[in-house]
Amino acid sequence: MRHATLLTLLLLAACATPPVQEVAGTWVIAQARSEPLLDKRLARLVFEAGGRLSGHTGCNTLNAAYTLEGERLTIGPVATTRRLCPELQREQEDRVLTALELAATARVRPDGILELRDAEGRGVLRAVRPEAAP
Repeated sequence: MRHATLLTLLLLAACATPPVQEVAGTWVIAQARSEPLLDKRLARLVFEAGGRLSGHTGCNTLNAAYTLEGERLTIGPVATTRRLCPELQREQEDRVLTALELAATARVRPDGILELRDAEGRGVLRAVRPEAAP
């Protein structure tokens, strides 16, 4: 009987879903609003403890409050600096800020990519950890 119980536990453990990866920390933004970022050198999001989101759009720095309950993400109003940037960087910034405004869920996929999705489930932003960034 003990062997059957042990076998059952081993089978359940093998079938268990992998643990949810943590959203907290630094992410390099790779794609926003279905478009790859043109300049990823500065484009970052940092989900900090205590519900603070900071980062850089590739043009300006950003700050906001956020809450994450399971996969449900709420981002408060985003404040940015007002640095004047070239047109392509401003367009990139607009895509990043719009993605943050639309984001309703956040999850880290098994391949390590952070996905933010809107309320309809459409992907609005993808990011990777700095060590995985090209």
